[in-house]
This record gives sequence, structure tokens and C-alpha cells, in this order.
Amino acid sequence: MIGPRRARVVRPALVAVLLVAGLAGEPDLIEHSVMCSSMSFGDTVSLSCDDPEFEARIKAEALTPQEAKAIGCPPIRWADDQAADDQVTDEAVPSFYPDAMDVEPTYTPRTPDPAVAARVNQAWDRVERWLGAHASATLRKLKFGADPKIPAGWEADHGRRLPDDLYVSYLRHDGADGNLGAGFQLPPSYGLLGLSDIDYINWSNCEDLVESGDRDAADPENGVWHGSLLAVGSDSSGRELFVEPRTGRVGEAAWQEKLTYDGPMGWPSHVAMLEALAGALERGEALRDWYPVVTAGCELRWAEEPAPLRPGCAGGPRPSPTPTPTVEPTPEKPTAAELRAGGCLPPRRTPRVHLPGPGVTAEVNAVWRRLERWLARRAPATYKLLRPPARPLDIARSEAVMGLRFPDDLRASLLRHDGGGSWGFGPAPFYELMSAKNIRTEWKMLCDIGGDSLGYWWHGRLIPFADAHDGGNLFVDTRTGKTGEFFNEEGLTLEGDVVWPSYLALLKATTRALEAGRPIRGWRPKVVKGELQWESTRG
Repeated sequence: MIGPRRARVVRPALVAVLLVAGLAGEPDLIEHSVMCSSMSFGDTVSLSCDDPEFEARIKAEALTPQEAKAIGCPPIRWADDQAADDQVTDEAVPSFYPDAMDVEPTYTPRTPDPAVAARVNQAWDRVERWLGAHASATLRKLKFGADPKIPAGWEADHGRRLPDDLYVSYLRHDGADGNLGAGFQLPPSYGLLGLSDIDYINWSNCEDLVESGDRDAADPENGVWHGSLLAVGSDSSGRELFVEPRTGRVGEAAWQEKLTYDGPMGWPSHVAMLEALAGALERGEALRDWYPVVTAGCELRWAEEPAPLRPGCAGGPRPSPTPTPTVEPTPEKPTAAELRAGGCLPPRRTPRVHLPGPGVTAEVNAVWRRLERWLARRAPATYKLLRPPARPLDIARSEAVMGLRFPDDLRASLLRHDGGGSWGFGPAPFYELMSAKNIRTEWKMLCDIGGDSLGYWWHGRLIPFADAHDGGNLFVDTRTGKTGEFFNEEGLTLEGDVVWPSYLALLKATTRALEAGRPIRGWRPKVVKGELQWESTRG
């Protein structure tokens, strides 16, 4: 077994970490340190160490695919760093991500225990009433419930059931807005995760287990993690709140620390935690060690000391997740000839994962680190909306549907943050960086409605990457690598202030403008209640 790490690898970014170059039971080697870098894409891990022998030892002593599966973890595959720039997986779909094709199978939802469902829904009713009366901003950040077919599909894909109380809770709220669900926090600062976050958190923690080669650490009772655990909360710094599915207990995990079920946020079940949460809010009492408080922005937070509730934070009723649709005429779909002429009818492809070059990845991540520091200090509300990294398969799916290959700088950026979050971070003056899935959706929508205007109003060679929520977007032209702007009433703009040599050039310029507090092509950054905004310098 390889000795313990001195710093955690943050994935998928390329980072430098120290690995103790010693084996358990060989104390004479413990003081020797080796510098290694690790980068992961899907189930492929690229590892490079200063000491080739030590690198080989890590790979040799990592858990085998069979051992990984035995602890509920996906196996990892080692990539060749030298070939990372051009590497393409031979498999149509990495084994860890099921159902990669566009045609999804049909799943039949099940009926959880009615008594459990009633308890969960009553607890959420109480929480929502309190938020509506005292912290309306947080109420608005709770996501609507998952489509019943989503948890049913998760259970079918993973071959196991979610506990009934957790299943029902996802049907009520599938997490919260913000980076790792930070829009709604459980004490002391666990963001409420959605169902899709289970695999994301599990992959990261499992990768540590598999690389360490320590089977004893993979114990749901006395270890540091196990692939069966279901993450329901995260504080974005390596601590997770999880449900142990065999017993339904809620426990806490921290990197390289023993799992705890009797700590401050240990509970006999998920529904017991929700009921205690509702009671603490209603009575204004501490939930274990933390009191509910409300920020100036009308958001629920938790503190070690009680504080009076803020006036003026009541809000209206929460909008319905299924509003009455507005009936609009159905536009005529473009013909196959029109789609083909506008670059919107690419040959059908199988999704294949491509890795960005390590040099581009390092450059993009360096820019993002500067952005993250600035946002965390100056615009924390915008910072919290940043999305987690995209799954490489989501990017591959978008490329397959669009018949395009994303530029490496855009791909590396998505692998750092899969968009800026709902009404979150983006370039001036009012854009929001889009997720890999939304890029595909936006591209397809514009192709579908383009009709005989395809080719000059919109073209399939363009990759939209930032949304203005008003019918406009910023895009990358795959022929030139340059950016441009689209607006539905005007079509394409390929010259002027909206054009940059590349996506990365725009990201760098935005970063410099924020750090210097200077305008970027007529737009000056400002922060209002923790949110980044842009104001015109042209009057």
C-alpha cells in the first residue's frame, strides 16, 4: 500500500501534489517525497511523478478493477501523459457512465412506502413555509423535484435501491442551485446535493481509494469511504454528508478521516434529519450546534450564536414547477437540405471522449484560479453559483450531436466548471457561461428554427458557450477559433467588440478586467450584494 498523501488531488484540474514515497511498514522511506501530478477524465487517470519507479509502484499497487468493483467503486484506467493531447477512447461509452446514447431507455417509477413519503413531504412543507416567511431567497434556490423517472433510472443503472426517504426527498427537491448545492445549506455549511451529484462525489472519493491500494480504508463502518455511500451534502472543501444505504443512517466524511455516524450531523435517517431541521427553524433553536440565521440577502445560514431574524425577507409563494403553458404556433421545421446547407445535419456519431492537451489545461486552470480567487473575495454570491466540472462524457455527447470537436480551451474550461450557474458568472455585459448540455440544447434549438435562414442567421459550425437569456449568445467559430455574437433579431456578428481571438483570450481579458477594476470594451465590473454585474462606461 502506498503511504498517505500530504495534499489532496483536486480533480480534474492538473495540480502538483506531494506523495510520500514509502510503503506502509517501511519507515525508513517515509521522509522521501516525490512530486506528482494527477489529472482525471471520466474513468481515465493520467499520473506523472518525478520518480518513474515510484509512479510505477503507485499504479502497480492500486486496486484492480475487480477489487474496485468489490468495494462499490468504478475501476480506473491509466492514461499515457505523452499521448494525452490526442488520446481518444476506443470505447463508445466509458463503463462508469451508462446510457450514453441519445435514445434513453424507459424507466418505471416505483412507489415508496406511503408512511415514509408522508413524513418527508410534511417535513419539507414546514421547511418551505419557514423559508417563505423568513429567508425567501433560499426558498427560491431550492430546485424543483426530479422527474420520477430519474431516480427510477438511477436505481436501474446502478442495480440498487435508494432508501425510501431519500427517494421521496429527490422527488420534492433535486438539490439546490449553486456550486454543489450551496443555495440551500444544512448545518454547518453542507450544500444540498442533487441525485446526479452522487456519482460525481463518489467518483472523486473512489479514485482516492483505488489509487491508494488500501482495501481496509474502503469500509462503510470504519473506513474513510465506500462506493455504496450516497452523498447528500458537500461543503466544497472535502467534507460530505452521506446516507449509508443499508441502514439509512446519515454520517459525515472528510478526506483521509474515518467516517463518523455519531458526530454533530449524524442522524438515524434522512427523514429524521429533515424533521429536526424543520423543528429547529420553527423554534429558532440550534440544530445540534448551529443556530439558523438570515443574511442581508435573505438567505438561510447557520451560526454558533443565535441572532434575530431580519425583517423584510418574506417572499411570495414559490412558483409552480408546472405552470400553465402558453400555446404558441408550432414553427415549421427546416428541411433536410436546409439543415445540411447550414451545417446542422452532421453524420450520426458515437460519443467519444477527447482529452484537452495538458498545456492548454494548465493555462485554462491558471486563469480559473485567478477568477475563483477574485469571485470568492469580491463577489461571493456569484462564486457560489459556479458549477462543478463537466463529465467528459457530457462533452462527448454534445460533440457527437453537433458533429463538431470543441476547442481545447473550451473543453478544459468545462472540465473546470460546467458553466457559470443559473444567472451566474459570464463575460460582460450580461452573459452566463453555459454547461456542456446547454451548449448542445442551444445549438440544436437554433438549428431547428433556422429554416432557410441557416447559413447567415445561424450556422451549425458555431458553438454557443454563453447565454444572455434574451435570445442572444456568444459563440466560438470552429473554422477560425474566434468568438462572435448571435442575437435572434439580428443574426450573427462576426466583427467588433464581441470578437476575440479565442475563448481563452476572452477569459483572460475578463480576468484582467476584474483584477484591475477596469472596463473591458466599454463595460466596467461592479458588485451588488455579492453579485458580479457589468455597467456601461458609454453613458
